[in-house]
Amino acid sequence: RRMARGDGLGGRVRMGLAMRETSVQSGMGQLPDGPDPLELVQGDMRRLKRKIKAVIDRNLGSGGETHPLLKSSSKDFFERSEKTWRPTVVLLLGQALAESLPASEREGYLDDCMVLAEIVEIMHTSTVIHDTVLEDFDSLEKGNPAHMIYSSSVAGNKVSILAGDFLLARASVLLSSLRNTQVVEIMAGALEAIMIGQMGLHRPSGGLSTAKYIRTVEDRTSRLLASGCLCAALVAGHEGGSEIAEAAEAVGMKLGTGYQITRDMLVTESNYEKLWKKINGCVDEGKEVQFDEYEINEPLQRASCLIYALEHKDEMRRTVEGEGGFKDVGLLLSAREAIEETDAVGVMRGMATENASEGIEALQKLPKSPARDALCVLAHYVVHPSQDRLQRNNYKDGAYIEPDHSLDKGATMWGTQLAKAKKGAKVGLFSTLTAKVNEKITAAGLKRRLGSLGGSKATKRGEE
Repeated sequence: RRMARGDGLGGRVRMGLAMRETSVQSGMGQLPDGPDPLELVQGDMRRLKRKIKAVIDRNLGSGGETHPLLKSSSKDFFERSEKTWRPTVVLLLGQALAESLPASEREGYLDDCMVLAEIVEIMHTSTVIHDTVLEDFDSLEKGNPAHMIYSSSVAGNKVSILAGDFLLARASVLLSSLRNTQVVEIMAGALEAIMIGQMGLHRPSGGLSTAKYIRTVEDRTSRLLASGCLCAALVAGHEGGSEIAEAAEAVGMKLGTGYQITRDMLVTESNYEKLWKKINGCVDEGKEVQFDEYEINEPLQRASCLIYALEHKDEMRRTVEGEGGFKDVGLLLSAREAIEETDAVGVMRGMATENASEGIEALQKLPKSPARDALCVLAHYVVHPSQDRLQRNNYKDGAYIEPDHSLDKGATMWGTQLAKAKKGAKVGLFSTLTAKVNEKITAAGLKRRLGSLGGSKATKRGEE
């Protein structure tokens, strides 16, 4: 196997989402034997990319030309920093299911799976485009050039919305090409679920809970992949509700959910790193810390560890829900302590790996094949704490290069953290760094310093 030290779900992991060295394995253990999933479909993915660009360029009988800006912005959004792992799942699942088909039917079936993979990727990308407008607080979700080009102004937001709608229209045309009303109905239902999930994320009702968070993840992220996988089984001739159809759907749902839980932890840490930097900047300058309520509270809907901690800290939860969010930075600092006390990071990691494990269990119902084994490997990729295997910049000439997360290869955990502190790095919401490293950047230290400045205040957007 092409596997460097530290791969799998052990090795180097995030310390409460900050880095630490550990030899402890997560629930999934080391990578299993099997072909690399991204390499196995490399040729198909190149073909898929060409086909998607052709779909965007094509004039579909409207009698006019597609607006150049729509085409340009749509194409740019496919150049994301993350590898396109969702269509990889659909293509590998199709290859696994094709094993049980007569040889004469396999080529046509795999062509249909290619169309399904295109639809899943186009629909997903359309939601990413819309998210760049909705989620302007998410630093990790702004890693593509199109967001910076097209969403940096009100006019840019309009282009982003139109580009997302444009892609959805193209996906609808592709759906019709399969001439399968059952598939159309299922994928339309997935689109509806995405919209419901987005509303649950941005306009939550009924308070915060881990169960509600998971339902939102399943709607806004997992349902699309689950539907694509289910359709791959139906097109192969398996009846809805059959063991194979249900297994295929479960693979998409479980891998999608495990991925998103892990991704949200990374996104939340990045968001609150920015918040911590702002707090420290104000404190260093002797200023009162002023915050936009949106800046503090909008990312909360994806902060699964914080949601879990609040569930187990009744007084803090009642305060947050009663006031409609965090109104005070001191309360936000206390939330970090609650995350540590409840082991929320470990619990949410466990939920992610549990979903991936259930996806692997569902895969065992499919015919044994290299594609099935590759999907088992991919299940490990999507819930790895850093998701390094899904990032394009960690590959050179198609080969994975393990990133070095430390500042000093020979440094201990404390040495690395001390070096970061001396360089002015700020500690994120989930970090477990103690006063041994740098008292200035601990929660307790910040609370004391904030108190000497008269506290802090969150303001609503538009207020002076």
